[in-house]
Amino acid sequence: MLKLLEGFDDTTLAVEAQGEITRQDYEDVIIPRVKEILKTYEKVNCFMHFTEGTEYSTGAMATDAVFGIRHLFSWNRIAIVTDIHWIHKAAGYLLPMMPFEAKLFVEDEYELAKKWLEG
Repeated sequence: MLKLLEGFDDTTLAVEAQGEITRQDYEDVIIPRVKEILKTYEKVNCFMHFTEGTEYSTGAMATDAVFGIRHLFSWNRIAIVTDIHWIHKAAGYLLPMMPFEAKLFVEDEYELAKKWLEG
């Protein structure tokens, strides 16, 4: 499940992930918010907080990949906050190849991640 987080500026997609993330979560939460931001701004900041036990369905992974590639140059900064090992490992391989700034943070750095994203 994905839920939008409050307390971020208008250029930011801020979500918290809990449990299983599905294709429908992307279609209901992420995609509409990104499209809304891009109506007014050229780039989107993204704050992703993955809680312990978060899992991705195959449909969510496919939707993330396709949407991400279609909007590859629409991102400004992405902050990922989690203690989940597999997310750190996967992001560590993929993020250095992306044409935007991205940084991984552990749970204890939640507020630091918000400040970095705003900076």
